[in-house]
Amino acid sequence: MDMQEFNALPLNERTASVWKLGTFLSSRTKGNYSLALYHIGSFFSEMWYDPVENKIMLVQAFTSRTLPEPYLELIELPRL
Repeated sequence: MDMQEFNALPLNERTASVWKLGTFLSSRTKGNYSLALYHIGSFFSEMWYDPVENKIMLVQAFTSRTLPEPYLELIELPRL
């Protein structure tokens, strides 16, 4: 599945695809939302969760290197 196919899916199918195919990379908080970054093949996906509503509000795919920048300081790579 490429990024355009992924973004064309309904929200519930994008969510299921992330959980099935994605590799979790990191999470962070933005305002009242909990955000999680995943890698899926040739693109990244960001999932926005609203804990008050107990609901996933947004799942979007992207290839830009600027969107994952806020996560970079949170990701720890083990020493080789």
